[in-house]
Amino acid sequence: MDIAWIGHAAFRLRGRDAAVVMDPAPSSTGFRLGRPQADLVTVSNDAPEHSWIGGVAGEPLELIGPGEYEVKDVLVTGVPTAGPPGNGDARRNVAFVVTIDDIVVAHLGDMGAAPSGDALEELNRADVLLLPVGGNGHMDVETATKIMGLLEARLVIPMLYKAGSESGTLDSIDGFLNATGATLPEETENHINLSRRDLPQNTTILVLSPRGETD
Repeated sequence: MDIAWIGHAAFRLRGRDAAVVMDPAPSSTGFRLGRPQADLVTVSNDAPEHSWIGGVAGEPLELIGPGEYEVKDVLVTGVPTAGPPGNGDARRNVAFVVTIDDIVVAHLGDMGAAPSGDALEELNRADVLLLPVGGNGHMDVETATKIMGLLEARLVIPMLYKAGSESGTLDSIDGFLNATGATLPEETENHINLSRRDLPQNTTILVLSPRGETD
């Protein structure tokens, strides 16, 4: 299974039989989505930066709310969670847990607080965690670090931070790396190919570069 970070909160997961685009972002974020082909598209919230379904090619099944779904042997569970910090209940957020090629990926969207109860139980299944870390109206470093410890995914990929041509006011990844003791590699890839045997035994942070960077 291939995981590619397009930029902002946008990812593409591509398995043997199907592809999933998560939180497709418009070029106003500073990243080109590039019309990726998909069988499913997930949208965690209604903000334009997370919901540009029109930028996804094909005729994907559009998942925008909680529930359980299956397309081409890809299993998806939408988990209702707290929205972005400072917004209370004004904006919904749905985290999506995707099982593809026997790997479980959790995309937290624009989650604003640590999960509990049923949400925590579902998200705790994740092998790979796509974790927002950029603060400034999104999840801050303290909350991100707490959630990483709660879920104990084997691979953590940061997102929603200032990277490349990111046009928002997000923080850089430095604060998250300092808080977790991780380091930025000299060279970063914009995707990773994974099988179950490739997953690390202990929680490992993997920093990707944005595939959709415009400059």
